[in-house]
Amino acid sequence: MGLADRQYAWEDQQSRGLMGPPRMWSVNTWIIVVNVIVFVLGSFIVSPGVPQLQQVSLKDPGTSLAQTEELNRYYLPNGEEASPKQIAAVNQHLMRPIVDSKSKEIVGRSDYLVRPPIEAYGHFSTDRILRLEVWRFVTFQFLHANIWHLFFNMLGLYVFGPIVEKFLGGQRYLAFYLVTGIFGGVMYLVLNLLGIIANSMGISAVPGLLFHLTTTPLVGASAGVFGVIMACAKVEPNTMVQLLFPPVALRMRTFAYGFVALAMVSLLFGAKNAGGEAAHIGGAIAGYYFIRHIHLLRDFFDVFSDSRKKSPKPGWGWLKGGSPEQSAEVDRILGKVRATGVASLTEKEKQILAADTDRLRSSDADRAMGG
Repeated sequence: MGLADRQYAWEDQQSRGLMGPPRMWSVNTWIIVVNVIVFVLGSFIVSPGVPQLQQVSLKDPGTSLAQTEELNRYYLPNGEEASPKQIAAVNQHLMRPIVDSKSKEIVGRSDYLVRPPIEAYGHFSTDRILRLEVWRFVTFQFLHANIWHLFFNMLGLYVFGPIVEKFLGGQRYLAFYLVTGIFGGVMYLVLNLLGIIANSMGISAVPGLLFHLTTTPLVGASAGVFGVIMACAKVEPNTMVQLLFPPVALRMRTFAYGFVALAMVSLLFGAKNAGGEAAHIGGAIAGYYFIRHIHLLRDFFDVFSDSRKKSPKPGWGWLKGGSPEQSAEVDRILGKVRATGVASLTEKEKQILAADTDRLRSSDADRAMGG
């Protein structure tokens, strides 16, 4: 009936890992699986592509866009009108003339790039957020530029994610992962907006600010991965991490802070992936904060409920508090385990036991962190 008994049931399910039945997978495993599935789908579902605005160029920078209009026909860079097939061809560069609203004289052009549909509707950019497409704060976290980008991010989750999920519990770990990714997008957005403001004032370079186009896309799970690594530095600071290159072992805390310091240096010196480094830092800062204030994650999924109230229904709400009836049911299942073993449990009983263990772990984490 004690925590040790419930811990045993939890570990029995977690030990199945990627090879167990899907319903028994950890939240971290599901995150990895979803990222891989999205990447595979994005690799095959590439047509028809979606033209995405890249930049607007005016002959006279002083021309007001309010006095212009964009023609609705696409043209190739060489001036030929694009065919429907070319408009849908991924990675095709297109343009549209911009004309004066009154004289109809061409005063500039809009450049477009045709992107795969998943990337077009899911990537993060300052331009799209200013258009209030707020879902991109989440969707960009499940998109990747190439197979190596995906591999290293998923490797990071595979190595460090279980440590944080074991400490937080499944629901809060999912909230933690998404929140740190969101803050990665926020950092990118803020630094890009500040760069635009500085550029409008005639300042062409400020260390740390992003002066690239507002349409430059941001994709990847690395902001969340940085958040998870920072959480590991708090949860298991003295665990040794073996690096492949250079082949040295570092304490988790040293590894995490060194990783973030490297991202900071890259951002300040304007590295090629400065936008990605900005997201890494945003995710790391959020990870540092929320692993120390995990009670703030409790309400992340409260769309139709209030986590401050105990829920009599099973599901996510159960993880926030247990009723006497639920406790009695857990005790009955534990008695069955002692009498006939874990193998005798039904799938529903295993899920109930895992959920109760998750709830207890979340409560212990709250007390440990002062939440």
